Amino acid sequence: MKKEYLIFVLVVFLVWVSRNSIPPRFQFWTTTDTHITVQNNSGKDLSDVTLVVWSESHPLGTIRKNATKNLKTPRLRDTTDVIIKFKYESEPVERHVGTLDESSNYKMNIQVNFAGVVTAQVGTALPEGSDDKTN
Repeated sequence: MKKEYLIFVLVVFLVWVSRNSIPPRFQFWTTTDTHITVQNNSGKDLSDVTLVVWSESHPLGTIRKNATKNLKTPRLRDTTDVIIKFKYESEPVERHVGTLDESSNYKMNIQVNFAGVVTAQVGTALPEGSDDKTN
């Protein structure tokens, strides 16, 4: 009985020590999805909106004024940078809006305000709305 207990404790210890080396799909103790909300508060339509998350482009298309789009995508690693690209009127805009990691629970709320100014709140995202994009 002591031998089995010792082996169990050893296995648990090894998993705990190497928990950051385990691929995200096997990390049952953490969040497996990324939730990002993009709100258009600018008063103008945003065209060709694209989010770059986990080194992949996620096209959201056009976001009408005072509208919101949600993106839900699987988490691929422990940390990622988030970049938003869009056209404000005819001018292309590309902004680094922040980094997602475990402390933010892989959630972000991005707001595009007047004149294309981009702000972000890491750690928050709006609930699934009527107009969303799920990958």
